[in-house]
Amino acid sequence: MWIKSSLFILTIVTVKFIFKFINDYGDRRMDNMKELLDFTDYLRIYSCQMHMSYEEIYLKYNFSNENIRMVCNKLMDEIENKKNKGKYIVYIEELLHTPDNFNKKFIDILDYYGSTYSDVLDAKLKFTIREMEYSMKDYERQHIDKKNLNNRISLLLGCLAAVILI
Repeated sequence: MWIKSSLFILTIVTVKFIFKFINDYGDRRMDNMKELLDFTDYLRIYSCQMHMSYEEIYLKYNFSNENIRMVCNKLMDEIENKKNKGKYIVYIEELLHTPDNFNKKFIDILDYYGSTYSDVLDAKLKFTIREMEYSMKDYERQHIDKKNLNNRISLLLGCLAAVILI
């Protein structure tokens, strides 16, 4: 009897962990978006108020995620070369797995960074940050809904799998 009970509980916990890993994927995406937002705000403050170059800002910023560092390093190259934005957006998507509309807002920086005055750049970066925040909050609402649904489904599937096994 206690073997069946243990097997029942173990099956439920196993299914719950599977769904936890699915939810963690969305959490990592949220963390990536938050750090890109933080970097963009940091970029705005240091380039507009402190009049630092992008290279100095990049070296000064304390990245917590190596993928964000790589995206921002590539941004430095893209600002200098003004290459194809399409390839850069694909690069961000492949590396960070952030939503496309969020990425599009982030790469808008390429259009005006380094070519405008400090006050204009400050206003444009503030606008970009607001748009990125809106996009992130929209994704966050969807992610929380999916997370809640996955938590309910995981409990039901775990119980169902355990009943079928026993």
